[in-house]
Amino acid sequence: MTSLGEKLSAYLDGELSDAEAKSVEDLLEQDADARAEFDALMAADRSALEQFEEMLTDPVPLALASAINRSEEPAPVRQGLPAWAQMAAGFALIALGGFGGYQIAETTRAPVQVASAGWLQDIADYHGIYASETRHLVEVTAAEPDHIETWLGNRAGAEFSIPDLADQGLTFQGGRLLVAAGKPVAQLIYTTDAGEVFALCLRGTEKPSTDSFDQTTIGAFDMVSWRNDGADYVVVGPKGSGALDEMARAAAGRV
Repeated sequence: MTSLGEKLSAYLDGELSDAEAKSVEDLLEQDADARAEFDALMAADRSALEQFEEMLTDPVPLALASAINRSEEPAPVRQGLPAWAQMAAGFALIALGGFGGYQIAETTRAPVQVASAGWLQDIADYHGIYASETRHLVEVTAAEPDHIETWLGNRAGAEFSIPDLADQGLTFQGGRLLVAAGKPVAQLIYTTDAGEVFALCLRGTEKPSTDSFDQTTIGAFDMVSWRNDGADYVVVGPKGSGALDEMARAAAGRV
């Protein structure tokens, strides 16, 4: 692991001082390579937890279950245990240790506004809920565009015009208000003829604009984010849809 990777790992585990943690957060805001390495560490944590949860669903051998029932105290891991049991125990310690460090970092520090953390994680969580809705897909329908722009623009702290993304095969359905990383976020919902749901989300920021379009995947969704003219933007859609970068660049030229 690189020295940067060690520092990022220590940050996730809550082992840095406030000043050191702040320097890491500043670096993640400004350095795309650092964000990519941070994403990889976060992905490894999630993968470890997912694999561990799968292991918990595997049937326990009868002999081991009987031994557990007879024992009043948890038995230590010994070399004499079957190979699969030693591996499971070791993996559990690694997975739980990494997850514990991540939880400490998340609960003791403000969310970091980078991919796979902070507002993007919240956006992915919300999209996973609302994308399955039909009748209640939006709060305000596309029939009231002026109201959406005024209401959500004021709430999110960023003026915008609703982009027409018909050339990308997307139909505007309406908008809703979200809260991500503790701040109001405007969410504009689009759908394809096939019923796929995409969203353009934005919030006001005082940070300078950037020229980059950063791509990431969180759970079942692909995301492309950028910052321009006093606002943070992200488009989110089904993983592997392939049209997200085109949608983001089109939206960036019309918002």
